[in-house]
Formats: sequence, structure tokens, C-alpha cells
Amino acid sequence: MDPAQTVDQPTVTAPFRVGDWLAEPMANRLTRGDDVERVEPKVMEVLALMASQPGETVTKDQFMAEVWTGTVVTDDVLARCISELRKALGDSARRPDYVETIRKRGYVLIAPVEHNVEVDAAAPFDPARGDEPPALTGLDVRRPKLPRRQRPAALVWGLVAAVLLSSAAAIAYQAGVAGVRPLATRPVTSTPGDERDPALSPDGTRVAFAWDGDAEGERQFDVYVQDARGGAPVRLTNHPAQDLSPAWNPDGTRVAFVRCGVGGECGVFSVDAQGGAEETLVAAGRLDIEGLAWSPDGAWLAFSGRSGRQGAFSLHLVPLDGSPPQRLTAPASTYPGDLDPAFSPDGRLLAFVRTEIDGRQDVAVVTVQGGRVRRLAREQKGVTGLDWTADGQEVVYAANRDGAAGLWRVGLDGSSPRWVSLGNDAGEIASPSVGREGGVVFARQQVRSQIVEVSAGGGVRSVLPSTRDDRQPAVSPDGSRLAFVSTRSGSHEVWTALADGSGAERLTDFGGARVSGPRWSPDGQTVVLSARIDGDADVVVVLPSGEARTLTDDPADDVAPMWSHDGQWIYFASNRGETWQIYRVPSAGGDAEPVTVGGGVAAAEAPGGGLLVIRPDRRGLWRLPVVDGEIRDVRATRVPANLSPADWANWAVVGDAIYVLERRYDRAATVVRISADERRQRVASVADVPEDSGLGVFPGGARLLLSQQDRADSDVVLVEDFR
Repeated sequence: MDPAQTVDQPTVTAPFRVGDWLAEPMANRLTRGDDVERVEPKVMEVLALMASQPGETVTKDQFMAEVWTGTVVTDDVLARCISELRKALGDSARRPDYVETIRKRGYVLIAPVEHNVEVDAAAPFDPARGDEPPALTGLDVRRPKLPRRQRPAALVWGLVAAVLLSSAAAIAYQAGVAGVRPLATRPVTSTPGDERDPALSPDGTRVAFAWDGDAEGERQFDVYVQDARGGAPVRLTNHPAQDLSPAWNPDGTRVAFVRCGVGGECGVFSVDAQGGAEETLVAAGRLDIEGLAWSPDGAWLAFSGRSGRQGAFSLHLVPLDGSPPQRLTAPASTYPGDLDPAFSPDGRLLAFVRTEIDGRQDVAVVTVQGGRVRRLAREQKGVTGLDWTADGQEVVYAANRDGAAGLWRVGLDGSSPRWVSLGNDAGEIASPSVGREGGVVFARQQVRSQIVEVSAGGGVRSVLPSTRDDRQPAVSPDGSRLAFVSTRSGSHEVWTALADGSGAERLTDFGGARVSGPRWSPDGQTVVLSARIDGDADVVVVLPSGEARTLTDDPADDVAPMWSHDGQWIYFASNRGETWQIYRVPSAGGDAEPVTVGGGVAAAEAPGGGLLVIRPDRRGLWRLPVVDGEIRDVRATRVPANLSPADWANWAVVGDAIYVLERRYDRAATVVRISADERRQRVASVADVPEDSGLGVFPGGARLLLSQQDRADSDVVLVEDFR
């Protein structure tokens, strides 16, 4: 498949109102008072696309590009969807109140549309009025062979509202924790390759994990079980697909895992902990699945999933009695969403990691009955997994928090997170798993991303070699210097270097605040970036002397800054309103002013005038025209670029061309040049590209820089003295 193509990607995922109806794309449901109408996913996607541009004609070509991407269908298919939609809405083609037909062109949604709608999370599903929990399409759930003492629990389900995360001051790493006695760590594995996703058995005696290497030199991930005290691992799976995310059942007799094939089909299976035949729990389908948790009563599985390898991950619950799977959360369309679910010991709560548009990750909880998502900890660095303490009073999570990498504990009462000292050999850790009787295992990682130069012929060479994480390269306008984000000083900072990679030196010294998106000023003297100095992100200009000047101080998040061509303005994205929008602020300082009303998470001035914008709720790159000397967020046209909201850093405007880094689900990516007449030209392809790689382009487009992830190695480590 061409990287420019996407599969089954909905245009809008958050609930919205259209006329008298509440549309919930995640549940494929329309509600008006006591009236509830279920519609097919494609019908909902047709409605969502029209709702993204109400009052404007959506052409048949647009429907085919957005709703049926990569699929050849006839006009009759679209006509049938429109007919089904009108039937659900109680609309008439002759006297429409909702959908009007524009002959030989397309359709227009004429009813009023309201986005950013809060759904009443307290209202339960009412079977008497025909309500059903939101089901996942395309999944076949199989009931596992459970011990007779395990009975599926009867749960009452409620709708879950996606909640905008409020800003709060970051909790600083206290120097006093340096005096805490480190807990003793002991390696469980020490073999070459990547041992990941460790899961400690309920009794704490065994560890299940995924490993991508064995004595035969194979590089696929399979599931293994090993005694926590060491010894030879027992291989449970042997399949050419990727087997990941093992999870124990409550009595420690079976291990569930996620299997994803090359084509993206993911399913959930289980196997006896001593080896044997596999059992299908969720048949393979088009849902992309990450993370897996087995409920304490053995009746449910929880995982993170999304459709078509694109968009936001949501939490899903799968009852193992054969009932339909149910979507538990509906995060904003910013990516990647909700990951790493973990059941509390009493089975009432799920803890998980929620990710915002610029990579900030928060520790959050939600009840299994549904309800509002509650944030326990707001992070500046990536949270790489979590679990509950054995008593269920705290969540244990892995993060690099204000320069202190390791484990952290946070209580349900909202108290400050507490650092868990693991000694000097902790390294970067991920996926903590706590046993029912105490003890914790985690993966200790050595991950490196380096900035490489990619030639049009496909050649790749290292430009800025290091043993740490380097990303988001930016090239100065004259091509003489580079700026990039690196952890080579121990925390995320912006560094600069000469064009050949020599003379690298640190430009900023924020001491642990997450920084992102460096961009050179038109004169090549100043760098603008986004930094989370006090918890929320602000736009910061760094002078040649190294002095940092903060341009924005709103309690919201201000990210993805970009200079205007004349250097007088800096555009940036902010969620200071109800939705992510583009603002601009004078580069010399002053008040910020809004630019868009239709949404934006990144922007740059377009060749020939106007503004290019990445939207927060749909894929693509959108061109906003100049009307009467001002940029107007009306009649936006789509540039043929396959970018998601997560790709805010993966494009650049150089001269009269636009360069975009189009990623695929398998981390391969293609650099595409889009000329002034919007003709696409493939420039280069590269593998192992991280999500926030960034793209640097030298003048003329002769040289390209991006970030490439080296192979990640990790071992499983045990802490026995952990309660």
C-alpha cells in the first residue's frame, strides 16, 4: 500500500451535535431524547466528514478520499450511506433539514453543527430504551476455558466523556530524595535482543515477557516465561507474527497475549503457562491492539485499540463470556491517546497513560462502569507503563520526571508523586508489573535515536552520532547550522551544530523541562521552541547568547512554534480555547492573537501566501487563503499530504516547495516533495522512523535530515523488596 493511503480513518471521533441529534462516532450512535439510532461505521464517517465542514459541499471525490481511502467503490455505495443517514435522522431528500443533495457535485450538511460537546458521563446505558454498550466492529470474541469458580461479573455501563486535561504546575524533583535508600535490583534476563512487556505472575515467582531473539537468530517477538530467580526461559509461542503484551490470568495458569500480523491484523490469544495449544480470545481483525490486562476475577480483558493503524488509541473492555467488546474511553483525536491499561486489585478501576498532542503523557484512572477520566499525575517526560501496588492504594509508573528517571508512586488522593530510588543502574525503564504478593519487574532499556541524512537514492548516513536520543532536526535558512533536541546531557535540551554535524554544543539549559520543535529565525540567529518549564508548554525564543525569553505565559499549552517569513511573527498551536487552534505572537513580545477557528496543531506560511495548517481532528495538510490582506480560516483547501496530528514536527516549507515525512504503521516512512502546483514527488524512503522524528531540509532540497531509531535492547529486572 502506498504510504499516502490510510485505512478506515474517521474524520471526527469526538461527540458532536447535528440539529437535534447527538452523534457519537466512537459508538456509531445517534441520540435525540429517548430516540436512539444505530448506524453503520461508514454511515457515521460520512456524517462526521460533512460535520467537519458544515454548510460546505463535500464532493464525491472527498468522500472517496476520506471515507473509502484505498478502496474502489461505486457512487451507489455513497448514495446508500446517505440514504441510511437520512433514514436515521428522519430526514427527507425532497425537503431536507439535514442533508441536501448538490446535483452532480456531492452533499452538504445544512443543519447546525456543534463540536466539543460534553456527554453526560453519569447517564447509564438504559436497555429499556434500546441502549447497548458501544461495540467494536470486526472483532470475534471467544469465551476462554475458565475455572468453574470464576464467574463473569455483571457490570452496568455508562458513557465515558473525553475530558480536556487542565493545566497544573509540574511537581519538581526534590533533591532530598537523593538520600532515600535505593532498592536492590536483580536482572532476570541478560540475553541479547529486546526483552519487553514483562508481567510478574500473581504469586511473584515467574515472569512472562516478549523477546525478539533466540538461539536460532530469529528476530520476531514471541512470548516466554522464566523463573523470577533466573534460569532458562520457556518459549510459549512460535509464530512469524509479533506476539507482545503478555498478561497472566488470576490463578497464574494461563498467559494471554496480543498477536499482530504484517498486514496489521491483531488478535488476542492465550496459552498454558507451561506451554501447549493456543486458544483464541479475540479473533484477529483490523483493530490495532497494544497493551493487555486481565481482570482480577478473570472475566474481562482490557486493551488499547484503534482502527486502521491511525488515529487515537482508546481503552476497550472485552467480556470473556462472548458478549460484544465495549469502548471505555474516547480521547480527543490528538494522537496516540490512551495506552497501557491496568486493573486495580479490586477490579473497579483502570489506570492508564493518556497522551496529548505534543507527546506529554499523564497518569489517569477511570472506573470500569464508565465516568470521567481523572488525572493522577501530569508528566513532562514520557510515561512508559504503569501498574497498581498490591494494596490498590497507589499507581506505580515509569517515567523520566524532571531529570529523575525511574519508578514513581502516586496515590488516588491526588498527592504528589514519590520517587522510587533504584540506584545508579536504573537506566531508562518501562512496563512495571507488580505481583499480588509484592515485588515488581520492569524492562531496563537502552534506546537510541540518531539524526541521519537521507539521500534521494535511499542512502542513509549518520550526521550527529551519539549514544543518546536525538530528534527533530531543523536547518538554518542558509544551510550552515543545525538545531535539534537531544538527551545527550541527561535531559531534553536543544543543541546546535554545524551543517556537517561537527561542533555540537548545548544551546538551552532548562534542567529537565521537556522541549520540542526548535525552528530557526529567518536570519538564522535565533531559535524558537516550546518548553514545559512550569508544567504547561510555552513558546520560548533563545538568543545567540543562550538567553531564553518566554513569549507566552498562558496556563494552557502553547506548542509547535514557527516563524513568519519576515520574522515579525511566530505562529503556534494552543488549547487555551475550547479546541486546539493556531495563534500568533509578535517575535519581539506582545499579546497573542487567534488565527484559526477551524482548528490547528501546527502551521507555517505557505509558498505564495496563505497559511498551511495541520488540523487536530483529521488527516492532511490544509491551505488557508489570504482575504483582504488577512489569513482567513474559510474555504480551506487540502494539500495532498498524508499527515496526522501527531506529525506536527514532520514537515517543512523550503522555498516554493513543501516537504512532508509520511509515516506508516510499521515505522517506515517516505519523504515527499509537494511543488507549488501540488504535484507529489517521492524523494526518499527510510525505515525505523520514530513518531516525532522531525524533518530538516537544506536549501534546494538536496539534503534531508530526520531521526532514525537504532535497535532497542532491554533486559527484565526484578525488585523483590517492593510493597
